[in-house]
Amino acid sequence: MNNFVGILATPIPYGSALYVLISFIVLLLLLKKFAWGPITKMMDQRAQQINSDLDDALKTKQDAQQLQQQAQNNLQSSQAQANALIEDARNRAADEASQTIASANKQADNILKQAQEDASQLKDDALDSAKDQITDLSLQVASQIISQKLDAKTNKKLVNDFISELEQKNK
Repeated sequence: MNNFVGILATPIPYGSALYVLISFIVLLLLLKKFAWGPITKMMDQRAQQINSDLDDALKTKQDAQQLQQQAQNNLQSSQAQANALIEDARNRAADEASQTIASANKQADNILKQAQEDASQLKDDALDSAKDQITDLSLQVASQIISQKLDAKTNKKLVNDFISELEQKNK
């Protein structure tokens, strides 16, 4: 440490000091012209690039948020459309079901009406046939009665014969 203090305490000749000072100023001017200017220019360009990148990143972030919002809106719209389609399909299915039921009920009513008409016609036909048979039998009985003398025994026999004939015809 003593040596270092001794070096500082050594007097510097004025010519050397002036030479060192001029050399230092020239070195500063050269550094300013050739190093400092390009370095500051490069630093300014770098700062501009960073600011530009930050602006681009912010713009990209805003665009992404807009796209996300648009996608969310599209999703909600799609869900609303899907729900509307489902509801429409349900309504159409219910309408078709009610139309099918109404048609089936109408056909059943028509079938029932036709069956009733057929049954009524069969009943009328059966009654007409029975009337004809009764008339024929009555005529036969009357003709037999007219041809024979009526007494209780003969009358009973004619009635029994008449009933037997009816039973045979119905079989």
